[in-house]
Amino acid sequence: MTAHKLSPELSARARDIEALMLKQLLSVGQKNIAESIGLSESTISRWKEGEIERWCKVIALLDLKLVPFSAQCHPASYIQALKTLAELGLQAEGKRPGPIGWD
Repeated sequence: MTAHKLSPELSARARDIEALMLKQLLSVGQKNIAESIGLSESTISRWKEGEIERWCKVIALLDLKLVPFSAQCHPASYIQALKTLAELGLQAEGKRPGPIGWD
């Protein structure tokens, strides 16, 4: 069987996902996670020795994102539309006439 390698872009994405996952794991705590899902703390610790990295590569290959629950994700077309509207608004603001001076 031939070993396949991820593209540099997918590898970078997988590392970003792994960094976020490890950060959250540190924030919540291995012990809390272990108790919540019925595993030993040592099992969660062993995940950090390759299991998490492997799953992060799978997430990247499936073209998925891992984001904090509080994050809001929107389609790129929606973001582009907001940028266009903001740009038009800024252009219009620059063309607004000054005060009339009726004071």
